[in-house]
Amino acid sequence: MDNLGDILKETRQQKRLSQLETAEDICSQSTLSEIEHNKYIPNTQLLINLCQRLSIDFDNLSLAENFKIGKEKYFNQKVRSFYKSHDYKTLQAFLNRPTVIETVQTSKQTQAYYFYLSVCALRLEHGFDNAKELLKLSLASAGHSRKQTTLTRIGNISLAYIYARQGLKTSAYRQISLSLKNIHKTDYEENLNLIFYVAALSYFELSQFDLAIETIEDGIHFTINNGSRFMLINSIYLMANIANVIKQNNAHLALRSYDLFNNFIHERTFEKAN
Repeated sequence: MDNLGDILKETRQQKRLSQLETAEDICSQSTLSEIEHNKYIPNTQLLINLCQRLSIDFDNLSLAENFKIGKEKYFNQKVRSFYKSHDYKTLQAFLNRPTVIETVQTSKQTQAYYFYLSVCALRLEHGFDNAKELLKLSLASAGHSRKQTTLTRIGNISLAYIYARQGLKTSAYRQISLSLKNIHKTDYEENLNLIFYVAALSYFELSQFDLAIETIEDGIHFTINNGSRFMLINSIYLMANIANVIKQNNAHLALRSYDLFNNFIHERTFEKAN
């Protein structure tokens, strides 16, 4: 299994940050080096600070692979570029261009088109109503096929997150259950990793910490077992935040013996192999 240090190091290198830049005002460079070499596991606050320095955020709907909104290769490339750079304002304006709208033809393209618009609304607007309606339009475009596509699952779990933010527990639970249904039996795509993360985030928003941790662990196992690292750092960051909330609130939460939770969040020094 990948270790925390490996995941942090890879993320730092992807962000093109040196150890010194990453550790500045957080910890010593030597401490970060020990973490990255799996000799030391940071406490929750240190882990949170490092993840924030690496620009890991909560409401992350990043995609491993983007969805096509039309046949025009140039338009799909622009959408991918704006989305990857989190330039949602430019993406929203681009999607609303008449020339772009005209290229959206098939049900799959329509579903992707409304999904991207919903994420723009979620990130740019203060309320959730517009994002929720756009997600519903995206899901309606998928039809009534019994087999969920990856994009349909992402639409369902994104809707669950909005319901959770609005405190609509029953609706959130329903969408979480739907998005995760038979997910272990479906053909693997890296974007499926996102489902587990947003499901856990939704449980976290509802203060269902036990369910959140259970879902994070399931997602981490799912990700690693499929040879991927996509969303691992986000899951670890969320797990550390859950631990901090429990600690700060002195919550009497009867956590079961979660292997990954215990391995990742407790401060300890690794024993050297004989």
